[in-house]
Amino acid sequence: MKAKWSIIPDLNNIEEFMTLESEFGAAFEYNDFFEPSVYEDEEETERRIEAYLGLDRDRSEDTLHGVFYDIAILSRDSVIREHSRVLVRQSMDIAKRLGCRGVVFHTGLLAGLNTEGYIGGWISGMCGYLRELAGEYKGINIYVENTFESYPDIFKAFMDKMGGIDNVGLCLDYAHAALTTTSEEIWFTSLAPYIRHMHLNDNDLISDLHLAAGDGNIDYVKFKDLTEKYDTEGRILLEVNGIDKARRSLEYMASL
Repeated sequence: MKAKWSIIPDLNNIEEFMTLESEFGAAFEYNDFFEPSVYEDEEETERRIEAYLGLDRDRSEDTLHGVFYDIAILSRDSVIREHSRVLVRQSMDIAKRLGCRGVVFHTGLLAGLNTEGYIGGWISGMCGYLRELAGEYKGINIYVENTFESYPDIFKAFMDKMGGIDNVGLCLDYAHAALTTTSEEIWFTSLAPYIRHMHLNDNDLISDLHLAAGDGNIDYVKFKDLTEKYDTEGRILLEVNGIDKARRSLEYMASL
């Protein structure tokens, strides 16, 4: 399968990741900075930023996974809401320093709470907030990722209401979609015009295991066919940790 791939780098093994990146024409998606143990430590955050900036490589296709642990940008609690927004801007500022093309954020939706009022409130609130954020960071794309939502209608309604803000799009996490009772093709049919980035790994179709591609039960021939049929844009992150899983995933996908 031919695609534009991304991998998750590890500073402790960075030379091997740079070799893998070069071999497969990949980019990096930084997963360091959503960890509270990193972003709450100013010295550690700065050390990692400087380390990445010091590498002899092109960063223009890189992305960053924004904060998501306990983040609730639409919380009714003003303290939680404002602190969440401070941390979101911290992710955006780090991405700006690193020269990333985009930042991925989770929805913050409570899984299984599907009442019309709750979903409608999220769509309206998220659109208002992201219009403001996108305007503040015009040079960085913002990708909203499906997490454990059961169907794509929420995301289509959200993007329709966004009204074509150039630097806001969707990150389709195919592994998450595969865990739902909604077929993968319906996810593509509904969302293809808005997909700007993707996440991919393997699982047993029961739990979100982040296995190397080919180690679980996801049908990757179907994935290949769907990406070709719907001609989706952007890079595909092979969202696995460690050099072994990254290499095996890249090799597996290249063999399709």
